[in-house]
Amino acid sequence: MYIIKNYKKIRELLFFISVIYLLSPVIKAHEMWIQPLNYSVKLGDKIFANETVGQDFKGNKYAYLDSSFKHLNISIGGNTNKVRSRLGDLPTIQEETQEEGLHIITAETTASSLIYETAEKFANFLTTDGLDWVFEAHKKRGLPEKGFKEVYWRNPKTLVKVGHGKGQDKAFGMPLEWVAETNPYTSKGNIKAQLLWQGKPAANMFVNIFNKPKRTSANSELVKTRMTTDADGRIEIPRANGGLFLINSVKMVVPSKKFAEETEAAWESFWGSLSYEVLPKI
Repeated sequence: MYIIKNYKKIRELLFFISVIYLLSPVIKAHEMWIQPLNYSVKLGDKIFANETVGQDFKGNKYAYLDSSFKHLNISIGGNTNKVRSRLGDLPTIQEETQEEGLHIITAETTASSLIYETAEKFANFLTTDGLDWVFEAHKKRGLPEKGFKEVYWRNPKTLVKVGHGKGQDKAFGMPLEWVAETNPYTSKGNIKAQLLWQGKPAANMFVNIFNKPKRTSANSELVKTRMTTDADGRIEIPRANGGLFLINSVKMVVPSKKFAEETEAAWESFWGSLSYEVLPKI
């Protein structure tokens, strides 16, 4: 009984820690990705992965909170199931593996928001994520330089190799979604991926790519690359020296009149990310 009570207290503590992170004025990064502890596991071992929020492939890990997600799923082959996380789970995802192949974890978050207290913060965000067109659009709409709200949604995806790791990623219907057209665990060439917006190719979209060549080193030098999707929403990512990869893109839209009235949002953004590992040898 003593162990059970303490277990419950630990879960409650993790839950409150997560809430504190969400409310903290310091942690206001938009970017979210799913970060497995290991991208390659043996059949029968668990997949452990964290909901991570930050920037430049560094961030804070969050305990599981059901209200943070519209869905959090894991797919293998043609089967998709809800991730069985419980309140306070840290790592966020702790899934048993019962089948070899490419396991795809997808998430669609509920809405989050922030208020830009300075014009500089808004400008830095737009510059970092290739949204320069928003500067002029913001002025034309007569919006203030600061003190306005943005509502954002996040659509992260990660690929995990279980056993042989064979399989193929596909679109799961998320608003802004990366689809890996190359399985990084079974291929030898560069990684091809397509970005979809509302199910259609997202052409000429700005892409941030982060690569940690030495996954085992906390001080591994981060390699940053910028690309733009082609007319079909596609990019090709060099395997380079392997390691961990995070691909991220942002779609900024003017909210509908109804949504703006309900939320007081001046802008609405959607964040799509894909994380995977390129192993040293196939």
